[in-house]
Amino acid sequence: MAVDIDVVTGFLESGKTTFIKQMIESGITADYEGKALLLCEEGEEEYGEDFLEQYKINLIPVEEEDIITGDYINFISERRNLDYILIEYNGTWNIQNLLNTKLTGECRIRNIVFVSEAGTFNSYYCNMAGLLRPQMENSDYVAVNRYQELKKADKKDIINKVKKINPVTKTVFLDSPAEDRRFLGIFTPFEDRKKMVTPGMVLLMLVLLLLCFLPTAYLSAFYDYIKKISVSFLSILIQAIPFILLGAFLSSILQLIVPMSFLIRQLSKNSWKSFAAASLAGFFFPVCDCGLAPLVSGLLKKNLPLPQVITFWLASAAVNPVVILSVYYAFPENRTAILARILSGVIIGIGVGFILMLLRVKTKDVIRSDAGLGQMSVDMVYENSRTGKVAAVIKGAQMEFFRVFKYVIIGAFVSSVCLTFLPQTIKMFISGNVLIQFFIMLVAAVFMSTCSTSNAFIGRSFYGQFAFPAILSFMVMGPMLDFKNLIILSEVLTKKFILQLCLLTAAVGFLTFTFVRIIL
Repeated sequence: MAVDIDVVTGFLESGKTTFIKQMIESGITADYEGKALLLCEEGEEEYGEDFLEQYKINLIPVEEEDIITGDYINFISERRNLDYILIEYNGTWNIQNLLNTKLTGECRIRNIVFVSEAGTFNSYYCNMAGLLRPQMENSDYVAVNRYQELKKADKKDIINKVKKINPVTKTVFLDSPAEDRRFLGIFTPFEDRKKMVTPGMVLLMLVLLLLCFLPTAYLSAFYDYIKKISVSFLSILIQAIPFILLGAFLSSILQLIVPMSFLIRQLSKNSWKSFAAASLAGFFFPVCDCGLAPLVSGLLKKNLPLPQVITFWLASAAVNPVVILSVYYAFPENRTAILARILSGVIIGIGVGFILMLLRVKTKDVIRSDAGLGQMSVDMVYENSRTGKVAAVIKGAQMEFFRVFKYVIIGAFVSSVCLTFLPQTIKMFISGNVLIQFFIMLVAAVFMSTCSTSNAFIGRSFYGQFAFPAILSFMVMGPMLDFKNLIILSEVLTKKFILQLCLLTAAVGFLTFTFVRIIL
C-alpha cells in the first residue's frame, strides 16, 4: 500500500504544532484511513487525546534523530496499517539525514513545509543561518505565520531572502492552511500529480514542433551555432571550476577561521600603505579572477573597508604571477607589455580605491540587504577542535561554491554567446580612432569573460589590428569588469553600486591607458 509522507519543520515555538493541528482540522488528511504523527519535538502547544481520537491519529514520539530510517517507517506503516505519515521534524536536526534515508516499500515523501514566525525570521536568518539554510533549501514551501503587523516591504524582504536560499521554494503568509486553497493543493496525491502537464513541458513541445518545420539549411546553421556556443560554454566552465573551488575554500577560511582583527590590521588603515598592500596582495593569491570573486565576497562579508577591498579586487589579476607568466609567453617580442600590464592594473586599482575613500563610501552602504551575510557563521563550527574547524571550512566551502556556481553558469552562457558572435562584429568596427578601439576592446573584455590567466593569448590575436593600449585595456579591464564575476558580486553588492563601480573603473582605465599610449 502506498504511504504518503509530509514533513513539517521549523524551530522551537515557530508554530509547527498549531500549523499541523489546523491542517488536520481543515480536512486535508480526511481521505486517508491509517494516519500517524511522528512527533520529534514537544513545544508549548500539545496534541490532546480528544483531538487525536477525533481525527484518528496515531501519535508516535521520536526522541532520537537516528531512529527515523526507511526500515522504521516501513515497519510502523505495516504494523499500524498506515497510508499517511505526518512528521513534525525537530528544527535543530539535520533534515538532509531524513532525505538521505532510503525509503522501502511504497513510502514516499510528498511535501516538506518549513514553518516560521514572522517576528523571528530575520533574527534566525542573520544569526543562525547554518541551521536555517538546510531547512529552507530542502523545503517545498515556507509558511510564515503571525505576520499581521508586517508591512508590504517586510513581506517582500522575507520572500527575497527565501528566494536567495532556494529560488524554487514558495513563500506563503498564513496562520492556517485552510486560509489558502492553493496551499491545500500541494497535498495532491502522487497519482494525480503524474497526470499534470506543466507549462514548461508545453513550451518544450512547441519548440520541438517548430524546429521540425525549419528548412534543412537553417537547421544546419542553427546546429553549427549551437555547437560553437556549447564548446565555448563548457570550456569556460571547465576553466573556471578549479579556481571557483579554490576561491570558495579561501572565502570559507576567511569567514570562519581567520580572525577579524588580522584582516582589519592589514587593510583598515586609510593610508597609502594599506592601498599598496591591497594592490600587491594578489601576488600571494595566484588564482584566476573567477576564483577571486567568492574571496572578495568573503572579505566584504567580514565588513572590511570597501576602498581597500575594491583595490585588491581590481589589481589582483595584474600582479598575479601566473598572469604575468602568460603575458611573457604571449608577447615574447614586447617585454614592456609585462610592466605595462602590472603598472596599469595597480594604478587603476589604487585610483578607484582612493576615489571611493574620498567619497567616503562605506561597505555597509553598498551591501545588499538580502545578501544573506550570515550564511556562514560561527554556528557552523560545532566544536572548537581541529577536526571541527576543518569540517566547518569544508561545509562552508561547499555552500559558497554552489552559491557562486549558479552565477558562473549564467555568466558562462552569456559569455559563450558573445564569444561566438563578437569577434565577427569587432572586425567590422576597426578604426584608426584609439577611443573607439578602447571601447570596442572594453566591451569585448566584459562580455567575452575570458580567464585572466589566458586572456593575454586572446589579446595577442588582435595584435596588428588594434593599437597596443587598446589590447592592453582588453587584458587589464577584462578581469576587472568580467561579466560573470560581476554577476557573482551582485549577490553581495547592490546593482546600483556595481554600475557606478563599472563606470568609475572604465573612466580611470581610459585615463590610465591614455597615459600609457603617450609613454609608449
